[in-house]
Amino acid sequence: MLRSDQDTLKREASDLIATAAATTFDTAPDLVEVRLGDRRLVLPDCEAPFSVSFPFNDRATAQLNCSQPIWKAFVQIRLTAGTAIFVYQNALTKGHTLLRSDVKRTYRSAETVPDKSVQILEDVLDKPLLAPVNAGEPVREDHFGIKASPGGADERIATQFAWTATVLIPRGNRLSQDTFQKEILKGRIPTDLIPQEIDFQMLESTRNIMPGEPLRQSAVKLAPAVRKGQELPIIIVNGALTVTNTVRVLQDAAVGDAIDAINIESGRRLKVKVVGIGQVELM
Repeated sequence: MLRSDQDTLKREASDLIATAAATTFDTAPDLVEVRLGDRRLVLPDCEAPFSVSFPFNDRATAQLNCSQPIWKAFVQIRLTAGTAIFVYQNALTKGHTLLRSDVKRTYRSAETVPDKSVQILEDVLDKPLLAPVNAGEPVREDHFGIKASPGGADERIATQFAWTATVLIPRGNRLSQDTFQKEILKGRIPTDLIPQEIDFQMLESTRNIMPGEPLRQSAVKLAPAVRKGQELPIIIVNGALTVTNTVRVLQDAAVGDAIDAINIESGRRLKVKVVGIGQVELM
């Protein structure tokens, strides 16, 4: 017999959407608010189980689908903040030396976050596990024999804004603000966080920066404004004639540096001045 109780249908659909959103957006199901309360929305008696998709990947819209009868509806969702923690990506064996690629950042409701969860990943990187762990298990200090030392000189218990990466940033890449977001860090705060007011274009990563990782001075260095071999446009004035040519710079350089370049069209060697990121002008 087909079901017709809308309250039951919507409760089951909400649980399905919350579970799917938690998996897709790497959070906990209880941190997903599903807004199916509008009584104008009537769910069909779907002969097969409903399926869920996220066509816009906007963390705000889910699509609920029924194959028989054919039916679909967009459902609004909201992901609440939760508490950020690190979990293991895969099962690991005792003695394994922890790498950045072994963990990921996810979000849990505060009451489900275990004690001694690692807040600063650098505290446990390159340390061996004292026991095997499972995929999805929170990374804890006692997995590595680290004991809490309240009031220790090397700890700062605080809450602070920081820039955190939203995607993997490979080593050697110039930074872009589009790949970072502001996030509140809680607990032990790294002492070398990058200030909130920063020109991202002036920095490049010295190692892979993982999603969810706070941006630290130890992970970046000043990036050259132009790089050796880079081809850049330049305006050349010859009497009343003004033309745009392309030059190849012959060395890395910072803003304000005077360097040599080659005119791609004529092969002529020129002296240029670096005036901005990827910008030079004829001297």
